[in-house]
Amino acid sequence: MSMPKDIFSIEWEGLDEFNDMLDEMDKQHEKIIMEEMTTFGMLAEEGTKALVHHDEGTLEDSINFDKAKKEGGSVVVRGGTNVAYALRRHEEPGRGLGTLAKPIWRGYRPGPKYMENAIKAIDKDYDRMNERALNRIMELK
Repeated sequence: MSMPKDIFSIEWEGLDEFNDMLDEMDKQHEKIIMEEMTTFGMLAEEGTKALVHHDEGTLEDSINFDKAKKEGGSVVVRGGTNVAYALRRHEEPGRGLGTLAKPIWRGYRPGPKYMENAIKAIDKDYDRMNERALNRIMELK
């Protein structure tokens, strides 16, 4: 009886355990990203409230941002207001006494374009958030 030539077998023992470990790592990575995005959303909320017009405070009080949520392959933070005149106030030029009394926030004066200016003001924070998330993920054991 002759033996076949060139037979070689490689077996990966523990593949199921390895896949379980990868799944757990994915969950940890996702948790870190969700935490960082939620924190970033809270900063966006802070900036929007700081820069919005102020008369009676109704518009300012209505601004809120949700915690980060996974939507398909993305992590999303949604925020804003449900006050009907919010967009009009975003676009209107001019500032009343209440708005003029608010302090400058990160180099931006409260008033028109409050949401746009809040996002501009935290642009570098977005990059730092991504770097912090990556560092946290890399530190996982």
